[in-house]
Amino acid sequence: MNVHTPAPDAPTAAHLDDLATLEVEGSPADIRGFWGLLLMSSATRSLGWLCEEYLRFKVLAPESCKRYRLSATNLARQMHGAKADPTSVPLQSITADVLIAFRDDCRRRMRPASVNTERRHLSTMLNFACRQGCLERNPYREVPSIPTPQTEPKALAKKEMFQFLEFLESGRRLDSRGRSVDVIPPQWFWLAVLRTFYFTGMRKRQLLGLHWNDISLTEETILLRSDTSKTRREWRVPLPPALAPDLMNLMRETQRIVGNDLDGRQVFCLPLFSAWSGAFVSREMRAHNLDGFFRRLRKHLPASMPRISAHRIRHTTATILANAVPNLKVVQQQLGHTSISTTYGYVHPDLNAMRDALGAL
Repeated sequence: MNVHTPAPDAPTAAHLDDLATLEVEGSPADIRGFWGLLLMSSATRSLGWLCEEYLRFKVLAPESCKRYRLSATNLARQMHGAKADPTSVPLQSITADVLIAFRDDCRRRMRPASVNTERRHLSTMLNFACRQGCLERNPYREVPSIPTPQTEPKALAKKEMFQFLEFLESGRRLDSRGRSVDVIPPQWFWLAVLRTFYFTGMRKRQLLGLHWNDISLTEETILLRSDTSKTRREWRVPLPPALAPDLMNLMRETQRIVGNDLDGRQVFCLPLFSAWSGAFVSREMRAHNLDGFFRRLRKHLPASMPRISAHRIRHTTATILANAVPNLKVVQQQLGHTSISTTYGYVHPDLNAMRDALGAL
């Protein structure tokens, strides 16, 4: 009968001398050298090593990889100062007390949901370290997440959404020479951006990744490619008649600058139309350009107006569609959710719908 003998644990440094005296194949120096190297590599494994090893095993979008590295850097800097690097943090030094201090520090400068996001990323990597045999136990098991308050829905009222659109259609200012100019130039471009978000419900990364060959004006469809999708799915959405003139005008302006061959070109390419095109690091529009536009738009409107972002417009589109169509599967397909339960999280009944429902009492 075969008897399974479990492999012995790796010896500690104190056991190496005893191990070297055993009558086994190989010289004492060979034995000491092998186990010493093993101990050294285990002891010097760092948070930076863990982060890169986890990302090497996983297949994540570039933005997700960036976020994991940022979480590792934030923990390293909380532990060792503003210039610390994750490679300077030995895995064995990450204890529950360290993570509690990190959580408390994050709470002073982050929203609760962001604090829990840091926890989720770091805990995922530490779980991976346990599976790889680098840690015996994930210290985050002793550190619970923090309560997240339930805030008001992210969706804008339809009236508010159209106030933003109307401002971009007609908003003007006088320049230093007294001429009437765009408030947020090029304003026609930003109007097309905002209307595309509203009429499709697409995500920010999908709009930035949209190419001209993804749009069929004849079939009236827009292809949302898998490489720009959060769920790595590819699907088509209708091109609404209300949006077609905006895209046709954008196409004409693009062709006027670059010619008729638009295959593979970014649809919403801000550097082509900006008066400061020479200041752009990239030849394409990036996420920070969009974020800056939303900040400027909010700044030029009354303080009573709500915040606006690509994600908030997505919630707005979902809510309006859900109140307009009886089948929520239509909304799910438009937004590209793999589970309809995710769609429910995007949908918020507006006050008028709630008033109508109360009328039945």
